[in-house]
This record gives sequence, structure tokens and C-alpha cells, in this order.
Amino acid sequence: MTGIVVRTPAGRFELRPGQHVTIGREGDIAIVDARISRHHAELFCHQGIWVLRDLGSRNGTYLGARRIFDLEITAPASIRLGGAEHGPLIELAPETAEVLPPQAPPPPPPRLPEVPATMVGRPTMPPAAGASGLGKPLVVLPLGPVLSIGRSPDNNLPLEDDLLVSRKHALIERTQQGVLVRDLGARNGTYVNGHRVTQSWLTPGDLVSVGHHQLLYLGDRIAVHVDTGAVSLQAQELTVRAGKAVLLDGVSLHLEARSLMAVVGPSGAGKSTLLGALTGFRPATSGRVVYEGRDLYANYDDLRHRIGLVPQDDILHKELTVERALGYAAALRFPQDVSAAERRHRIEEVLSQLGLTERRKLRIDRLSGGQRKRTSVALELLTKPSLLFLDEPTSGLDPSLDKEVMSTLRALADDGRTVVVVTHSVLHLGFCDRVLVLCRGGKVGYFGPPDELLPFFGVQEYAEVFRMVSEEPELWAARFRQSAYHQRYSAAGGGSAVPQTRQPGAPPPKQSPGRQFTILARRMASVIRSDRLAAMSMIGLPIALALMTRVVEGSDGLGPPEQGRSEEAGTLLIILIFGAALMGLIGAIREIVKEGPIYRRERAVGLSPLAYLLSKAFVLGAINLVQAALFVWLSLLGRAGPSDPLLLGPVELVFVVALVAFSCSLMGLVVSALVSTNEQAMMAMVVLIMAQFIFIGKLIEVVGRTGLEQLAWLVPSRWGYAAAAATVDLQSIDVSPMRDGLWDHEAGTWLRSVAVLLLMSLVFASLVRLALHRHERRG
Repeated sequence: MTGIVVRTPAGRFELRPGQHVTIGREGDIAIVDARISRHHAELFCHQGIWVLRDLGSRNGTYLGARRIFDLEITAPASIRLGGAEHGPLIELAPETAEVLPPQAPPPPPPRLPEVPATMVGRPTMPPAAGASGLGKPLVVLPLGPVLSIGRSPDNNLPLEDDLLVSRKHALIERTQQGVLVRDLGARNGTYVNGHRVTQSWLTPGDLVSVGHHQLLYLGDRIAVHVDTGAVSLQAQELTVRAGKAVLLDGVSLHLEARSLMAVVGPSGAGKSTLLGALTGFRPATSGRVVYEGRDLYANYDDLRHRIGLVPQDDILHKELTVERALGYAAALRFPQDVSAAERRHRIEEVLSQLGLTERRKLRIDRLSGGQRKRTSVALELLTKPSLLFLDEPTSGLDPSLDKEVMSTLRALADDGRTVVVVTHSVLHLGFCDRVLVLCRGGKVGYFGPPDELLPFFGVQEYAEVFRMVSEEPELWAARFRQSAYHQRYSAAGGGSAVPQTRQPGAPPPKQSPGRQFTILARRMASVIRSDRLAAMSMIGLPIALALMTRVVEGSDGLGPPEQGRSEEAGTLLIILIFGAALMGLIGAIREIVKEGPIYRRERAVGLSPLAYLLSKAFVLGAINLVQAALFVWLSLLGRAGPSDPLLLGPVELVFVVALVAFSCSLMGLVVSALVSTNEQAMMAMVVLIMAQFIFIGKLIEVVGRTGLEQLAWLVPSRWGYAAAAATVDLQSIDVSPMRDGLWDHEAGTWLRSVAVLLLMSLVFASLVRLALHRHERRG
């Protein structure tokens, strides 16, 4: 029997027969290089001979220029991973067992990257039920008085490569009363047996989760496991009911680790419903989902961080470049103490993995359909999910782009994660390991290998399969249940329908609301700045409106007329206030509806609705202020301004115009959060603009007209015009016989109108928050 010496960029390792190690970015021997797969190769001893085996890596394993898949190491060999010429070099030198010095029991290693050279076997104590499926531990540590856990290297257990772990994440302390785990304010939380805790007493068999790592408490030791992404997935009798309707009916399946599964079926078969049940975002009414031996629903608080979902709609702002869009996404998804350099490094890895490095500086709207979808996938890969779900990623793509996307998903599965894709396309099912056919009514018509699908139905074309499961769903569901495919490929056992009462709550935010507000405000400003047409229209609109004021005859503006009263001031104020309402509504009416898919996905991973709302209000408010200043200045250029402002001097009229624009911006956000399409938003905007014009209080007399006057109270332009009229003392300079007590040139009258506008803004903001619940329910 022989040992072997392994020299890698990660260090030198001495292995003995009986040890079995994986090499890769997240292997037992960890080599951080974008060309290397997460689990690239394995090294083991078979009948006295060491064997290096490629694990289906994306970029290959090479001996010289030759790509190898299995290599017996009988003499020293130099191997490159990820490239024949420049890939990281691995040197393997077999030795006789006598040459190796005796290997004493390894001391507890101070740093995890050095652990694989001294790996130990499974813990002798049986794991808790919630810890089943963990596999071989990375290392087993003796438990001292205090075990500090975090990403910082000065922890007793440093987890430096796990960006979901905070720098100071948690402590496990041995006290006189027992062993206590304490969360240290980690943004992603600390979990015991699947439930988030601030502190909790531990009993042997409890599972503590931090980021991608699980710590199994064994009394006097801690077994450290890491979720590398190679996880199996089972569904056991999943049923979804909505009232009396059954949307999903007893779906069972078993998907091995590193597999790609396609879900196909006619419209209305429950494909998206199944996706919601498998991800836990919309749990099944009854049944179980098992994530590598752990009940997903029971451990959802913990496991939700390891699930990625790419919805059908793009979840990135198309105005941004690939690199900048991923940068903002990473800032939102990683804990606050992850540095910008660490985020950039992870973005580099993902771009390289998906072949997007050369397109990093391109705007997303200039990418091909397949490249845009890969960018959406890249966003989800930032946090290294073990399970990746995609809803209709090839919808609207031509066959070549369809193949490109499916090829990418195949590579992702080979690289060490489990991938599930819902699709209508059947052109490239050969890339998949399993295909699930849903009949109309949510029943399983087939689950198995793709090359056996057509023979099972006895047809030559997939169109015939869709017709059969649409017209005779009960027949084919029963036939599948009675077939060998059901016994061979579906989950066997544990499939009793367990009623589910848990509804997923909001995940913990990855940053403070203030930090999220800053990120979101910067992103919104970048989107506006990158969209040249939108930016130019925001500047061009107040200029165009100011030019329209020039059609008003006279030159006295808003000052006292030189030759008696005139109607010039009243007409000019109408244009100013109505223009302000127009600027506010146009700028905000599509702001949320166009971001619906983005908001729903970000909310599902920890976005604060308050931070989202405040970022919109802040950026729009700043834009409204600039627009108002430009609009008023150009409109009064060469004309007299208010001769006797009440409280704020020369800027009083600018303040009123900006406040009207801001309140109408918030009104526009309410509509934008309620409608489903841009077309609906534009139709609503027409009605709102007409209301601002008609009920402004100067065009038609509303004072004293029961019903009409009360309706006008609900219109921002009514109060904006009143405040502006009070500022310029309209009743003393306007020749019109129309009079209104809200126009009196008094500070109290002006303050009342401003207070109503501020109150309206607060009410509109509250309505926006309530309307956002609609998007959260849809997500």
C-alpha cells in the first residue's frame, strides 16, 4: 500500500490509503480559481493504486495536452485543472507507506483551508433527524470554553470563503448551565435545527447553521459540514388546493444531486405552482419537500438562503451594464460587512463561470436573449445556491438561443448544483437528466429519463404527448402510477400527505434599512442616468413647460400690475401648478410597475419595503426640486416674481411647485404599484392629469358647490394653487371676480395649504406601502 504527496496552489498534502478527497473550488482540497469547477476531481486509492478521476468538470483535467477522465498514478505526474496550458498545476507523487512518517491524530486546525490534509471520518454519535443527509464532515473540532465563528480570520472557526457569513457571526460557549449558541447580530442569521435564534441552549444532535456551513453538536465536539451544492431533492405527494380547486395533485419525484430536471406540460397544468411548492416560496397544501434529507418546509428559515430562483421576467435593470447590475445585486444580497473587493471577486467568478466576462461593460438591453438570461442566472449564482430553479428561461428565444440556455444549465448542474427548469420548449430536453410531464389538473403523467419519454407514450412527437395529457389526464396519471417508472424514479416512502400550515415570512434583511436605502437610491440614480432618453425628458419637460408660459400675454408676471389688475398672474399660476403635477406624475407613474419582477425577487431575499419606498421618494423628490427650480426660474425670466412672499422669501414659489410635484410623484407611485402593465399606468395617468387640471380651483369655481368642493380637496393641485395664490397675493392683483378664502395673503392660510400637501404625501406613501403587498403575494 502506498501513500501519495499532493502539491497544489493551496499547499502540500500527504494522503494515506483509505482517504478519499475532492479537489475543486469548494472541495476538500480547495483551489480558488474561476477555471476550476466547484467539485472538479477526486483522488482515491483503489487496490493499492491511486486514481485521479475528473468529476465531469466544465473545463476539464489535463495530462500534458491530453484531456483525461481517469488516471492511475503509478509515477510522479503533473496535472493541470481547467486548462491544458495555464490551468492550476497539481503535482502527484506516490510513495511507499514506509517512507511516510507516522501520522499522529491531527490537532484541531486553526484555519479551515488547511483542514483537508487531516480529515477525519463521520462522527460516532448518530446525527439528529434534522441533520440527516449531511454526509462526511469537513472537520471535527473539540469544543473548548468558547468557539467563535465568522468570516474574519481571527475566529476560532474562520469561514473566510463563505460570504453569507458575517465577520463575527456567532459564539458557541460552554457554561455551567450547558452549551449556549449566541448570534452576534449576523445579517443572515444563526439557525438551530432550521429555526433562526438569537441564542439557544444546545443538546447533542442539534444542528447549528451559519451561511453554507452546518455545525453538528456532539457533546464534546463540533462536526463541521459544508453545503457544497451537490444536494438531492425529493417531493412527496405534493398537493396544492385553492378553495375547491386542486392545482397540484400528489406530485412525487426524486432528483439526484447534480441533476438537471425539466418540467413540461400544457398550459394550466400547474408548472409554476409546482415551482412555488418545490422552492418553498408558496408551500404546498400538503406533502413534503426534502432537501438532502432535511424537510424544506420545517427548515425553511435556514434553507431558503440556498435556493435560487430565476423568474420568467428579467430581474435586472436593462439600462445598467452587466457588471454594474450585478454589483448592486451583490451589495443587496451579501451581509453589510462584506467588502467591495470581496463582492467584486465573487462577481468575477460568476462572470467567468457563465462566459460573460467579455460582455461585462455592455448594457443589458444590448445583450442577446440568451445572454440576458445568463445574466439573470448570474445574479442568483452570486450567493452560491445549491438548488437553482428557473421559470420559462427560454420563453421567446429562437432555437439556437434556447440551446445556448439549456447548455448553460447543463454545465451548472455538472458544476455541482441541482437545477430545475420549467419550460414549454421540448427541443433540447436531451440536456436533462430527468423530465417531469404534468397533466392538466396537476397530476404526474411521466417522470424519468428524456430518451424514454416518447416511448412511454407510444408516439413520435412531443406535440402528441401534450395533447394526450391534456385530453386524458386521469388515464395517463393512473398509467404512470402503475408503471415501473413511478417505482424507479419517484420518491419511494415517506410520501404521506402532511398538511402544511407554514407560510414563508419575510427573510432577514442583509443590511440595515439605511444601508439598503443608500444602495437602492444609488441604483435608481444610475438607472436614470444610464437611460439618456429618460434623463433628457426629465430636464426637457420643465424647459418645454416654461416655454409655454410665454404665450401668456403681458409682462408683469406675478408682481403688481403696472396698469391695474390683469388675469396674467392667475393664468401663469395655473401653468406652474399644473406643470408641477404633470412632472410628478410622468416621472413616477411607471416606476414600480416596470420593476415588479425585480422587487418581488429582491423582497424574497431580504429587501426592506421601507428602504425601497424611501429610496424612490428621495430620488424623485430630488428630481422634482431641480425641475421646480428650473421651471419657475425660466417661467419668470424677464418677469416680476412675487413682491411680498409670506415665509420663505424668493424660494417660496419654488418650494410650492416642488411640493406639488412631489405629492403627485407619490400619487403616481400608488398607481404604479396597483396596476399590472405600463399601458394600464398610462391610462390612469390621463385621468389623474385631467383631475389636476379641472379641480385646480381657478378654471372652474368649486367654492360653495357641494360635492365638487369636497372632491377638489382630494386633488394636490387644488392646495398647490391655493398656496401659490397666497404667496403672490392673487386676490389683489387678479382681475377675475373669482374669490377663494384659501388664496388670502396670510401666513396661516399658506401654512394650511402646505400642511395638507404634506399630509397628502404621507397618505400616498402609506398607500404605496400597502400596494406593495400585492407584489409580495404574487412573488
